[in-house]
Amino acid sequence: MLKNKEEDIRRLAGEFLNGDKSAFSRLTELIYSDILNISYRYLANMEDAKDALQASLLKIHDGLKYFKSASKFSTWIYRISINTSLDHLRKRRSIFDLSTRFKSEAKEKTASLKEELDLKEKKELVKKEISKLPLRQKNAFILKHYEELTIEEISTTLGCSESAVKTHLKRAVERLRKKMEVIS
Repeated sequence: MLKNKEEDIRRLAGEFLNGDKSAFSRLTELIYSDILNISYRYLANMEDAKDALQASLLKIHDGLKYFKSASKFSTWIYRISINTSLDHLRKRRSIFDLSTRFKSEAKEKTASLKEELDLKEKKELVKKEISKLPLRQKNAFILKHYEELTIEEISTTLGCSESAVKTHLKRAVERLRKKMEVIS
């Protein structure tokens, strides 16, 4: 998790900004899997997640000189990763074939989910339901349950109050519970 790497990120960013070009390679190695995981949680497709990862790393590289060191690097990196993933998601949705979507929805409805879902399929279903959450709920849920950020850290990352984060989390959990009850 990025928040546990804050000191190393800050040190490597400083070295890079002071002229050590190899420090960015070490920084990339340090944050690579975290950004890939975040991107995958949003995009649910490894190839798209890798594309978002590359775009995020470019934005981090180009934006380091503008970073305001009063805030945390991890928060800044989370924000870049989330926004880049959302940009990729918007692009993908704009070219999505509706007929494929309708066919897959009809197929899902006809299958007897109770009898056929094993643990892996249930996890995929949860991921799918998470992807359907409203953006603020989805952001809060992913940062809390997958990235294990605190309410305060999520508040800072998303730029909203702690009470708003708690509300988004509560609503996300309620929605997911309802969806899973219907399926079970």
